[in-house]
Amino acid sequence: MQPCEHNRTEILARRDGVDYVRCLECDQVFEAEDLETVPVYDEEEPPAKRGK
Repeated sequence: MQPCEHNRTEILARRDGVDYVRCLECDQVFEAEDLETVPVYDEEEPPAKRGK
């Protein structure tokens, strides 16, 4: 069985600046910030150059 990716969610509540959401597919409740993806960079790729 594959783990749920939590693609469909609804906001349940906000408390002290934290949003709580529920996954409509697996019914799990968690903090919305847990869903935020972290960018992953390829180590072989040089950092972006900044323009002047």
